[in-house]
Amino acid sequence: MASRFVTGPPAGFTAAHQDWAEGVGASSAAFTVEEVFPADDGAGAVVTFTATIEVAGAGAWEYESSVPVVRAGQRWLVDWSPAVLHPSLEEGDTLRVVRTWPTRAAILAIDARPIASEQSVKVIGVVPEQVEDLTELLAGLEAAGIDPEQARDAIEAPAVQPDWFVPVGTLSESAYPAVADTLDALPGVLVREGTERTRLPSPFADHVVGSTGVMTVELLEALGPPYSATDTVGRSGLELALEERLAGTPDQQVQRVNRYGRMMEVLATFPGTAPEAVTTTLDIDVQEAVEAVIATAPEPAAVVVVDAATGGIRGVASRPLDGFDRALSGLYPPGSAFKVVTAAALLGEGVTPLQVVDCPEEVTLGGRRFTNAGEAALGQIPFVDAFAFSCNTTFAPLATALLDPGELAAAAAGFGFNTAPGLPVPASTPVFPEPADDAEEGAAAIGQGRVLASPLHLATVAAAVAGGGWQPPSLLAGEPPQRTPLSAEVAADLADLMLRVVAYGTGVAAAVEGEEVHGKTGTAEYETGSGLGSHAWFIGYWEGYAFAVLVEGGGAGGTVAAPLAADLVGRLAALPADGGQ
Repeated sequence: MASRFVTGPPAGFTAAHQDWAEGVGASSAAFTVEEVFPADDGAGAVVTFTATIEVAGAGAWEYESSVPVVRAGQRWLVDWSPAVLHPSLEEGDTLRVVRTWPTRAAILAIDARPIASEQSVKVIGVVPEQVEDLTELLAGLEAAGIDPEQARDAIEAPAVQPDWFVPVGTLSESAYPAVADTLDALPGVLVREGTERTRLPSPFADHVVGSTGVMTVELLEALGPPYSATDTVGRSGLELALEERLAGTPDQQVQRVNRYGRMMEVLATFPGTAPEAVTTTLDIDVQEAVEAVIATAPEPAAVVVVDAATGGIRGVASRPLDGFDRALSGLYPPGSAFKVVTAAALLGEGVTPLQVVDCPEEVTLGGRRFTNAGEAALGQIPFVDAFAFSCNTTFAPLATALLDPGELAAAAAGFGFNTAPGLPVPASTPVFPEPADDAEEGAAAIGQGRVLASPLHLATVAAAVAGGGWQPPSLLAGEPPQRTPLSAEVAADLADLMLRVVAYGTGVAAAVEGEEVHGKTGTAEYETGSGLGSHAWFIGYWEGYAFAVLVEGGGAGGTVAAPLAADLVGRLAALPADGGQ
């Protein structure tokens, strides 16, 4: 179309314009006419203009230029040359944008020790158009210690251009000299200085910290300019969620390149932004203790430790590693672990710890039958013992009889149910639907029915007792979230109740000699399709740490999860007193 306004448009006229637009990644272009005056030779005129080119992912590039025009009958036509596109362009020149990314910032533990950071490496890359024999190239790369299949995938990735430097692997500074000659002999291979992301050895909060890797089509579409198909980016966890903060933005140059590929001139520069290190709430020593505990747990499982004073996540792990993040994103019926919340509501309504209550073999509420583990019946016992021995047939009828409509839901809200965690990585919102009738109220009171929570959330429930009120969890260092206060009297009573669970109740397997462990077991029933299964829970706190242990489908909390909690407390107690916390 534009060729209609050009005198004798040269071969490649349309391609030259396309190359100009694509070379600078122009997302838009605007041209403002400034002046029109006669040409020096008197054969036409010159139109001066200001061009404003929006370079995608960089910013506006503004320059002044001029267009010579000549009369052709009743029309004025452009006397075209490459200089029409930019005054510096000569025949055969092209434009390109060169991006230089800063060194990716580190992910740090709460005490500023690095969890993931960069180290110097040799970046092995391939320029596709210079490769003579792909099979020989891949064999040579394999001999040098580069994965040939990963190299093939990178070279053949969608959107890769023939003249790009395509990273296919890295070698440490110490390993490179031994294979330098092999790589130098491979046509198409180039070696550049670079850095590589290194992190504490896996497993170490893998789901949360995440990983980096080669750009995917989906991520490129989501991130957009200034990213390209060959960039290394965060692929999961914090590395992905905080990509822009950790990566910063690149310094960018618009360069004039001659027909031989030589850079002749820098026409525009766009300074990037510096990356920022991220300090997390994770404690390396606590995380290692968590990893040691979960390594002994039946899978699937999750363990979470939070700082009771701040809500900061000190350690978190899920298994299997190739599964989803059960610790933060899993939603499960909490079972009797929810009795911490129900007990808080009942204590707030005037129930006293030593008040005598009934723990029969079974009760029926709204047509639903409730029983205890093993169909046990403890008769008339103090409320503290009903909690310690986790009497469903006490808690379900007490909640329906003593709590007004909405009171249990309000208590649950006070412990963070139905409040989104607000973390930078995916984390599920705990669910407490308003019970519709006595049957649902009774089920909710013992953590069944439609009540759902993640291991992370139940760790914050335990932290609420230890810290005097609930606060949202945090994963990044900074000011702790505001706490929803818990009555001092109720908090003290709950602390005593949870202490008795471990001292002589269902949680005795969580006891650690010489340590004061507070806790609550949970055996949460769920439909399996062929009957009922049970998730094993133990939540609790020790010193300044609150925690939750889940073994998915593991059975009884007191026999499966509680021993893991004891192992966890023992390992926490063995940590140096001046640790990361």
